[in-house]
Amino acid sequence: MPAEQLINSLGMRMVPIPRGSFTMGQSVGGEFDERPTHRVALTRGFHLAGTQVTNAQYEQFDPRHRALRGNDGLSSGDDQAVIQVSWADAEAFCRWLSQREKRPYRLPTEAEWEYACRAGTQTPFWTGDDFPKDWGRNQKNTWTPAPVNLTVGTLPANGWGLYDMHGNVEEWCSDWYGPYALADQTDPTGPATGQMKVTRGGSHNTTPAYLRSANRSGALPADRNWLIGFRVVLGPPPAGQPTPPAKQATWAANVSTQTWQWTPPCDMARPWFGPLRTFVRIPAQADGPLYARHNHCPSVTWCDNGDLLAIWFSTRTEEGREMTIAAGRLRAGAGQWDPAAEFFKAPDRNMTGSALFNDGQGTLYHFNGLGAGPGWGSLALVLRQSRDQGVTWTACLIDAEHGLGNQVISGTLRTRSGALIQACDAVTQGHGGTVVHISRDDGKTWSNPAKGQKRKPFVAGGSGPIIAGIHAGIVELADGRLMALGRGDSLLSDGGDGRPASPRMPMSLSGDLGQTWTYQPSVFGPIWLCTLL
Repeated sequence: MPAEQLINSLGMRMVPIPRGSFTMGQSVGGEFDERPTHRVALTRGFHLAGTQVTNAQYEQFDPRHRALRGNDGLSSGDDQAVIQVSWADAEAFCRWLSQREKRPYRLPTEAEWEYACRAGTQTPFWTGDDFPKDWGRNQKNTWTPAPVNLTVGTLPANGWGLYDMHGNVEEWCSDWYGPYALADQTDPTGPATGQMKVTRGGSHNTTPAYLRSANRSGALPADRNWLIGFRVVLGPPPAGQPTPPAKQATWAANVSTQTWQWTPPCDMARPWFGPLRTFVRIPAQADGPLYARHNHCPSVTWCDNGDLLAIWFSTRTEEGREMTIAAGRLRAGAGQWDPAAEFFKAPDRNMTGSALFNDGQGTLYHFNGLGAGPGWGSLALVLRQSRDQGVTWTACLIDAEHGLGNQVISGTLRTRSGALIQACDAVTQGHGGTVVHISRDDGKTWSNPAKGQKRKPFVAGGSGPIIAGIHAGIVELADGRLMALGRGDSLLSDGGDGRPASPRMPMSLSGDLGQTWTYQPSVFGPIWLCTLL
């Protein structure tokens, strides 16, 4: 057991945490990924920083971070919790501090974090069943942050002397995110591999449910946003074994590697209708990780082995942090789709908007929005690629800035010149246009021609940097121009032949590969946002 508090060279108060055991997770209430509850034994004590790393402390390692202070109206002061740091940034800080002090600093494991947060309690919060209302920092769901003071250590500490374990900012942990093991654990370190790193503790600008001791959040390791910071451990890493890997999802299991020989099933010059095959195969009472309540926004593509792969979002509400991306596979020659399974999820982040695309050269592309918290008003843009029929995927952020312009619309296009074009809504409401993300090197680098440009009104004969209408579909015309049709932002036709002018679906045309667009009314009537009764 660490014997005493230590003050390190950055002024961090390192609090001794005794070895011991506790019940990890929450059996009643909470979310599906907090179960099964299980006993965890930590066989060595360690020191944990009494507060989250501050701007002043972090910037001794990386002075460039000072330029990010105050973004979104948050964390401008020396003693406020550092934000806008990735998991890799936090890891690099720990290595730097270890070299500076010749002592082992690191991020806490998920189990160490929850054990220290609880400080011997088993209630949802170390304060009891509820989080004190007067401790809140705008504890309600917001799509973009309301400015709050993130100064560390201003509220009472838990029983072991740790501040801000509930809220202020989320904290990176060392573990990859994955399901809990069924058995009790000793010195667990999480899964050996994964795509998301765990964050714990909840944050400002979200509901208290996400601040509970057992709540599990996570993010791509490269993500930097206004919710996540970190605190450090002093001590060697635990020696436990990695958690066993999760069972392979149905859409990834036993997938054929053979190239399918495509043959038309009928006369392709005539319409053909096959049997109805429902791809949303989710149990009627499902409430995590897939949800029976609301499934929407699908995208479907073909695989080189003859399978079809479909993805869509599954959620309780479209604004919810529980939203996940589900997938189903229709195997070549099969009569029905496989049961659905989770496809892509950053825990406790909204995931609005998905697209799948087969480039015809052996690569599947998956584009997805990645929220900082709830809602689709603050999304980053993720690209994943697969070269094995959609079984395994690599991931990267092609627009890491959380904000507008990254709500993915299905309908990825590859032009005859080889450019990849992905459409994303420019706004969160029913009018306001669509932006495009463009890659000319098979997805290695991307540009958004509308980024930072002033939006111009959508008027017939006018031009601007974005497409008129949201949810736009884009095609390449025979002459090489791009044409897009969108919903909302209707334009008046010029009438003619004595007919009165009438609203029409807007048509946008680009002769410079999406750099600029000109607007005119199409021949189609507008699509209005309707309420189904």
